[in-house]
Amino acid sequence: MKKNMATLIVFVTLVSAILAGYLIKDAYAVTCFKKGEYTSGLNKICIYNCVGSDVAITIGAAQICPITINN
Repeated sequence: MKKNMATLIVFVTLVSAILAGYLIKDAYAVTCFKKGEYTSGLNKICIYNCVGSDVAITIGAAQICPITINN
């Protein structure tokens, strides 16, 4: 019985840590604004300004880059 309780405590702690990581990440999300784009083969690379740092995402060449992203 003690082993089952210890396993349950470890499982609950692990799940709580994972959920806390997601919540903290969302709490500090930054809105990034489109800076430019270019096409490379069948891909389009969208460049964003995220509080002074550039971030790139890759999408299909026929898609439209979003105006903003959350990073």
